Amino acid sequence: MDPRWARAEASEVSMIPPETVHALAQLSGLVLAEPELPAALARITRIAVEVVEPCEGASLTMRRAGLPDTPAASDDWARALDEMQYVEQEGPCLDCMRTGHLIRVRDLATDVRFGYYGPRAAATGARTVISLPLTADGTTVGALNLYSRTPDAYGPEHVALGELIVAHASLAVQAATAFYSCQELAGQLREALASRAVIEQAKGVLMTQLGLDAEAAFEALRTQSQDRNRKLREIAAEVVERVSRTGAG
Repeated sequence: MDPRWARAEASEVSMIPPETVHALAQLSGLVLAEPELPAALARITRIAVEVVEPCEGASLTMRRAGLPDTPAASDDWARALDEMQYVEQEGPCLDCMRTGHLIRVRDLATDVRFGYYGPRAAATGARTVISLPLTADGTTVGALNLYSRTPDAYGPEHVALGELIVAHASLAVQAATAFYSCQELAGQLREALASRAVIEQAKGVLMTQLGLDAEAAFEALRTQSQDRNRKLREIAAEVVERVSRTGAG
């Protein structure tokens, strides 16, 4: 990076107003503030529009099953600008994800790098875009895209802010992914424990009613599960429920 550019960025960032600092700080607590990962990602795009003043639409491009996808956007306009790139197979967000470098387009209407996408995007009102790499564990996993309807809308201070946002966003995405993965794992564990409990109850019922040992009781449940093409837990729950109704009667 040119030292003069670095000095300009440092100077501009040092003058960040308190409301911007507050908005950036929200990214740190994003995992606790939003109950689901899609909501957390959407919040990142809204903060980007709030913090980078020329930005009129923001989106996150990531990969789903190996294909580019937009899991979150501040509005339908930004989402459509992303999806247009996927159709044309060219655009700043795709280049950003592929190279891991910031891609800056001063005017989509005239930028020769995107001869198909640029004019189509400009026709929807988009003129300037910055795509910043979103990283996790040192790997580029996506791009944060900042769209504006004004040509050459972003100065060094806006780029610096964008880099601050994407740095916070990268941490938030990593933390959120780990957090929600742990939540999913915990849910799976709870379900497994609940299944085991009801199966043990059903085994006890069959052992009492039919005089079976534990192994034979389990085999009887498994045979019903296979014959009826039902989950073992469902068969066990029916056995327990049937006994409960009989006892209540």
